[in-house]
Amino acid sequence: MAQEQEIRIAGPAGVLDGRMIDQGKTGMLMCHPHPLFDGTMDNKVVTTTLRTAMGLGLSTLRFNFRGVGRSDGEHDHGRGEQQDVLAALDYAKHTLGWETILLGGFSFGAGMACLASAVHPDEIAALYLMAPAVHHFDAPNTLPHEFETFIYMGDADEVVPFDEVEHWVNLVVPAPHWQVFADGGHFFHGQLGTLKKSLLRDMSAFKCG
Repeated sequence: MAQEQEIRIAGPAGVLDGRMIDQGKTGMLMCHPHPLFDGTMDNKVVTTTLRTAMGLGLSTLRFNFRGVGRSDGEHDHGRGEQQDVLAALDYAKHTLGWETILLGGFSFGAGMACLASAVHPDEIAALYLMAPAVHHFDAPNTLPHEFETFIYMGDADEVVPFDEVEHWVNLVVPAPHWQVFADGGHFFHGQLGTLKKSLLRDMSAFKCG
């Protein structure tokens, strides 16, 4: 089994701490939940998503936002964090040599991934958002047409208001793929296996090896 390697990514506020697995030119980049609420790249939703991608033969990359763990800088309330995502995308494309990039995020990280995806949509093959914290970022009503977007949400989310996310999903053009987990909470406790099955289905087109 491939082993993660520690990496350092040059970001706009300093060096970002990260980890990656090299399995080829197609990879999944995953963004973690809110730094002010103990969110790190070691979050279970993040690691579950990346293990799923790894099982499909994809390379993986995760990193800590500025001010988290060993990453330089300070929390910037979502402004600088978008730039951190873009720095990680640049690292994946130009340093790791990824030719196909899947971008994902959980909660706050989903918001940062969503906003970053609009900057270079031609560099992203698909977008995966778990419980996107629409109350923490200016969620756009138009998503890039260059790729498909997949959104996963528990209808009993105790952190991100389900009704707000559902309302946003209904407004977004083009319409994203929308999966609701019955009685599912914010952290997908007890439902990580179901989330993994859903991700396997939605990432299968990019399977390598």
